[in-house]
Amino acid sequence: MKKMFTDNLWLKILSVLMAILIWIVVLNINDPNKTRIIAGVRVELLNEDIVTGNNQVYEILDGQLVSITVTGPRTIVDTLKAKDFTVTADFKDLSQASSIPINVELAEYSYQQKVTINKKSHNTVQLLIEDLEEKEYDIDVRYIGQPAEGYVVADTILDTPKVKITAPVSVHENIKQVCVSVDVSNASSDFETVVPVKVYDSKAVELIQAENNVAVNVTNIKAENTVYYTKKIPVVYGEISNTVNGLEVSDVEISMKEVSVMGRKEVLDMVENLRLPTDTITFEEGNTQTIVEYNLQELLPEGVYLNEKTDTLKLTVYLTEIIQRTLTINIRDIGIRNIPDGMGASIVDSGTVKVIIQGKKHEVEDLDAATISAYVSVRNGNVTVSSVPVQLQLPEGITQVENVYVRVSLTNTDPEPTSDTQTETPEPDTTTPTVNIPDPTTTTNPTTPPKNPEDDTTTVPEHSSQTQET
Repeated sequence: MKKMFTDNLWLKILSVLMAILIWIVVLNINDPNKTRIIAGVRVELLNEDIVTGNNQVYEILDGQLVSITVTGPRTIVDTLKAKDFTVTADFKDLSQASSIPINVELAEYSYQQKVTINKKSHNTVQLLIEDLEEKEYDIDVRYIGQPAEGYVVADTILDTPKVKITAPVSVHENIKQVCVSVDVSNASSDFETVVPVKVYDSKAVELIQAENNVAVNVTNIKAENTVYYTKKIPVVYGEISNTVNGLEVSDVEISMKEVSVMGRKEVLDMVENLRLPTDTITFEEGNTQTIVEYNLQELLPEGVYLNEKTDTLKLTVYLTEIIQRTLTINIRDIGIRNIPDGMGASIVDSGTVKVIIQGKKHEVEDLDAATISAYVSVRNGNVTVSSVPVQLQLPEGITQVENVYVRVSLTNTDPEPTSDTQTETPEPDTTTPTVNIPDPTTTTNPTTPPKNPEDDTTTVPEHSSQTQET
């Protein structure tokens, strides 16, 4: 078997080579035509300066790549590639419809007579041609990161605050912002940095300058950043008074109770509050409300700056009418306070007394008379019957206009007093005063201004609901 393959080996090899040669010859003699599509052939634009030299710019809308259908000998067509074709569009042939005819040729001259170009996917290149415009834009500053705790970037000064941008009209219409981004992470002192200028469209997407025919006259800018210490301080104001038409200040509202300020730390450490000047507030006749606006920055000391979105504070002053009201108090509901040790006390009058109170209209009108406690104080009293002023426990802002008096009897309950000095121990508020007078009387003797209630134990009757108003 081995001898069969090895005998006359050279003749067998020669036979194979001859067969291949004969096949090639036959193929070249009989080379059939073939049709083929070559895709992705790029169109070369000629004489672009016809447009660009006229302060215009163009954008290819359609026809930048074409597919070419060719027919020719199979041996040629199978070897063709995109680079074997010359595909051009000459701006000299630009039409009023902003289109340029596409010309296709085989680069190899010898193939031009053998291969036929049947068709192409695009006959023209469609263009958008626009005028170029130069516009000036302000540069905004964006901050990246957070400064050190207790600090804020107060200001950034750019060595070039504006830039000039040359771009098509449609691009200008879509520009939303021109800015630089400054990294302020952990900053606690002034610093400088160089940052690039970036252009953003209406969707906050950065416009790539080369792709969008955008040219900026400055690409990088130096930024000087001022970093201040910051803290919040309360807003305070002095007493506000009014004498117009018998009205009195009933309420005061301010739009900001505290403000954030900034500055050098050694300066801010000496600032405790921001005081509003109220002594110049004027009230007009008939108005029950006055609004005053303050420019907060003008009220701050030198070297201290406002760190708020608004620099205006509104102070609203409300005025109300001052009225009087008469309360009728049953004498048996009046308590006795500050009874000396070893003595007893009782009110010898009976009936009722009338007490006039005064205050802001809404507070006086809303006052529930049944909740008011009345009392007399007999501190340092002697064993006798004395006229003592009746005092009321009133809410803040309401006062007793005048004193009315009742007679109080003190009796000695200690048969053998050991000292002439009486120890003042307030009685608990659970004792009802003793009333033992045959003839009812009502005593109203205004002599002295009303006194404030004293913080001693008081005997207060449980039936204070019998206080009436007249």
